[in-house]
Amino acid sequence: MNNKLKVYFVHALTSFGVLLSFFSIISILNDNKLLAFVFLLIALLIDVIDGSLARKFSAGKVVPNVDGKMLDSIVDYINFVFIPCIIIFKFDYLPLPFNIILPGVILLISIFSFSNTKLYTNDHLYIGFPSIWNIIIVYLTILNSNSKINLYILIFLIFLKIIPLKVIHPFRYKKHIKKNSIIALSLIIITFILLINSQKITFLMEYNSYFLNLWYLLNLYFIIFVIFINTKRN
Repeated sequence: MNNKLKVYFVHALTSFGVLLSFFSIISILNDNKLLAFVFLLIALLIDVIDGSLARKFSAGKVVPNVDGKMLDSIVDYINFVFIPCIIIFKFDYLPLPFNIILPGVILLISIFSFSNTKLYTNDHLYIGFPSIWNIIIVYLTILNSNSKINLYILIFLIFLKIIPLKVIHPFRYKKHIKKNSIIALSLIIITFILLINSQKITFLMEYNSYFLNLWYLLNLYFIIFVIFINTKRN
């Protein structure tokens, strides 16, 4: 397979994410929250893979007429922001009237994040909390917190978006990239298991407490990592 075909394959892989968006929305309309999350998590895994492949095959140089970054941003905005906001509204994650107000705020401030040309530093750190609302809504589902707690958490994260906090991209931040990538992939797998069990579908349920403790530990690792980076650079 020549390089041009490889690049078109990568773009096709990226664009497949929008089909997953469609299936996720259909699942929401059918009140199937778990299936909606499954499609979003598959889209997340594609997002982890396609960027690395695009850089490996020099996509911008080989097929300059297709803007892979814009393609990726369109798909990511739908899956990372738009659909999670629908889930927040549809499945009563927030008390009235915040179930409409907060998704609206998230949609607006995230669209400016996606269009911000200075969103990343040269060493691939996000400026401000990244627009990973798909992950946040999965976390809220696993934690099974009440609507008021969810409200406080989301307001806090929105606040983090408007301050110059630096957050790592585990698959692109070069320092400790191998270790961070392994931990991030492990976290995705464990999150998926916990998500399934949170929806009353038992899967390795006898080990659920172990998975939950490991989940807390891995998330704590990234929180400490982010604190260290911000402290070091200040």
